[in-house]
Amino acid sequence: MTGKVTSPTMPLSDIQVRNLKPRDKAYKVSDFEGLFALIKVNGSKLWQFKYSIFGKERLLSIDVCPEVSLAQARKAKEDARAKVAADVVSSEAKQTERRVKHKDSAQTFELIGRLFLEKQHLEGTSKATLDKTEHHLKLANRDFGR
Repeated sequence: MTGKVTSPTMPLSDIQVRNLKPRDKAYKVSDFEGLFALIKVNGSKLWQFKYSIFGKERLLSIDVCPEVSLAQARKAKEDARAKVAADVVSSEAKQTERRVKHKDSAQTFELIGRLFLEKQHLEGTSKATLDKTEHHLKLANRDFGR
């Protein structure tokens, strides 16, 4: 979506949200703490919450205005912020667990190369090709074997 983010000096009010009109391009009107209303060209209004986790920007679509009031959108934003905070802790634990599993599984370039060479041998690849492949794998293993 293109368009500028309109950033009021004060949080939005219900009246301001109701009075938002479509323009020739979609635009955003910020409330605070990442909550904003996205006003599309066709006139529909959506509540969205922008946040970041692990340095990556994320966007949560809350619901359509005016079916969801400003107060309800703010409540949904607070709930989402709490979930994000809880997920950060669990995500870090999951990433650490994944790293340990990956290390234990020993899926190294060297191992995969050896398995590839065995597969080629079982498929009846010519000796010259096997020798050449083995030579290239030895060269590659120096740099990224483990």
